[in-house]
Amino acid sequence: MRPDSRWRNEWIWVTALLGLALLLRVGVVLRQPAGFYFEDSLDFDKAARAYLETGHFDARYYRSPVYPLLLAACYHVFGFSLTPFRILQALFTVALCVCVWLLGRRYFGERAGVIALAGAALFPVHVILPGIEYPSVPGMCLIWIAFALFARGPGEEERKPARTVAAGAAVGLAILFFEGGLVAAFFLILWTLSERRPMRLRTRTAATVILACLVTLSPWLIKMARANDYRPLVLRAGMHLPAAPGSTPPLWQGSGENLLKAKLAGLADHPGWTVGYVIHEFWHFWDPYPDRMVAADAAFREGLHKKDDRMVVENPLVGDAPRMGYAIGFTLLLAAALLGSLLGGRVSPHAGFLIGWPIVLGACYAPFFTQMRYRIPADPALVILGAVAVEYALRGALFREVWASLRALWEGWKRIALKIAVVQTAILLFLLFALVLGPIGLLMRLFRSDPMKGRKAPGSFWNLRERTRERMEECSRQF
Repeated sequence: MRPDSRWRNEWIWVTALLGLALLLRVGVVLRQPAGFYFEDSLDFDKAARAYLETGHFDARYYRSPVYPLLLAACYHVFGFSLTPFRILQALFTVALCVCVWLLGRRYFGERAGVIALAGAALFPVHVILPGIEYPSVPGMCLIWIAFALFARGPGEEERKPARTVAAGAAVGLAILFFEGGLVAAFFLILWTLSERRPMRLRTRTAATVILACLVTLSPWLIKMARANDYRPLVLRAGMHLPAAPGSTPPLWQGSGENLLKAKLAGLADHPGWTVGYVIHEFWHFWDPYPDRMVAADAAFREGLHKKDDRMVVENPLVGDAPRMGYAIGFTLLLAAALLGSLLGGRVSPHAGFLIGWPIVLGACYAPFFTQMRYRIPADPALVILGAVAVEYALRGALFREVWASLRALWEGWKRIALKIAVVQTAILLFLLFALVLGPIGLLMRLFRSDPMKGRKAPGSFWNLRERTRERMEECSRQF
């Protein structure tokens, strides 16, 4: 049962925190220089400007289409200043805070929802994100809008069809922004099929999500098919897959099918190395310290600045101190989310939705080259789960409830271990009789060995012993 935590002043807190979230984000945006912090942002800017000038993207652009279109629309309305677009991204992150509050409230009560909203409003990464031109900002917002529409709260037996369709459409829009939308669509379908509901209802819900997603994507898919250009799907995957040892991937041609096939063949030829790489990258996905950032190299930034003076040379976001501060903060968030995960299953029967999303996101990115920015869509789930731990800590029941959750996990593991033991027993007995006792029996028949002297027994397999006087010594020695 989720805690009863009704607040008469809930809406005052919600309004104040949303106002604070908007104020912080707009304040950061207004103080930032009118330049780009990362090379990818410059690519989106070039694509947006090319679209305004020619009506289509530059031939070298191979990413998802909607983010540069949104940037081009903002340029068309407000001019070529980045500030209006960054304020728009600030509004996206405030909408994300609303989704965090709704899910926290729906699953864990009003008090936990307000704490989750406070965490989302003050989370440093989400405060800074509006000032970076990258599709993770609107894409993440759309993913969590889809989750808020799709997630069932306590007492909800069935979703409304309109909400399911809207969730599928939102995920489809997220795919048009970045590849994280594909993972979100896969997760919604996987979660739907794993729910404890009749198969007919699960299949219908999954089909509704898929159909709504495909309808949203249909203009983009039709355009790619007509142009025979699938680079946003094929080349992106081929470029980010690793090259197995000893393989030499070719230069990509067309949509990059040759590169993708060569890398997949190399990974298939080295299964041991591939499994080790996936495990390492899944672990690295959760590494608190944000490494693998080429923008952290000052010489690299200076080189980009020489090519385009809009690139910022002094990047305060990638210094050693900010990255170490982020690593410490993210470690604390992970610890709080872990405690919240232990409590979540007992507090709300649907909390596995929040626990499963970060795991599925990391597993889907693990075959590729993982970076810190890929896990940003999982941050809201960690914030909500961390809010559960904070809410129980404020009530003074954190350690007691965590201990109860650990005991429940132990009891559940024993039930699982019992089923594993049944399977193990069957396998071991099969191997014993098939590989040990069976061959021994065949050899004994082949060599007519009869150690039990069964053929010589006169009608009985009992060995008769000599009858002697029944004394106490013989009664204690029965053989």
